[in-house]
Amino acid sequence: MTNWHTDYHSPNRGLTFAISESLYTEKSRYQSIEIVETPEFGKVMLLDGVLMITEKDEFVYHEMLCHPSMISHPAPQNVLIIGGGDCGTITRVLEHPSVQKVVQVEIDEMVTRVAEQYFPQLTKARNDERVQLVFDDGIAYLKQLKGVFDVILVDSTDPVGPAQGLFRKAFLQDCYSALAEGGILCLQSESPWIDSLKPVIRKMNCDLRAIFPQVHVYSAAIQTYQAGLWLFQMASKLHNPLLVDAAERITKRGLSCQYYNAELHKAAFVLPEFVNQIIR
Repeated sequence: MTNWHTDYHSPNRGLTFAISESLYTEKSRYQSIEIVETPEFGKVMLLDGVLMITEKDEFVYHEMLCHPSMISHPAPQNVLIIGGGDCGTITRVLEHPSVQKVVQVEIDEMVTRVAEQYFPQLTKARNDERVQLVFDDGIAYLKQLKGVFDVILVDSTDPVGPAQGLFRKAFLQDCYSALAEGGILCLQSESPWIDSLKPVIRKMNCDLRAIFPQVHVYSAAIQTYQAGLWLFQMASKLHNPLLVDAAERITKRGLSCQYYNAELHKAAFVLPEFVNQIIR
């Protein structure tokens, strides 16, 4: 008998997929963690019943959170990741040869421990000598830093529970302070199709514009994320991603991606009009 799981995006809709086997279930201090095997998406991680990553399409989210910002910086050396316990973002950051140090601050150590068992293709990056894993509250950690990082990537869950503070202006201001001159911040920014999240997207964009001189919103098509269209918001003290020769930098750095490419680097910043209306 096939079991089915629905990842609800609102009370009236969601993504439903078949589960062939439940591989792991445990509750950490912060959330329930579940790994299931699916015929369509391979292994899937659920946090509090919400889909986080799948073997089949994790590359879309991780490439698009990481590469547009890393390519927009001429030589990123020091990178901070807030969240990202599955280590997929670390994997993509390390593809940039100029990187000397990556610090990842994840609040829930159990997420990384479980990912090591079920998503080893992602977590093997943690063994790189350039990587430092910190299991702590990213909001508190960031307050200690001034002018340190070239790129900060916020790989967070939805704006509920411990992740709520990652969507607030005070946190964005702390990110600005922690960035070096010319530093770039990128945050996952939810789906514009979800009505309850539109005010969150709009408020984040407004707050970023009050802090950073350069703010740009871009999108990616992720079939397993809420409603299939996902937003990211990039903010910089200096660099405009639309003025970068992405093709030259991708070639020079030897990047080989499954989703991101030079044409998409600019095209992703062209938004549907209803999204423009949200962030206006």
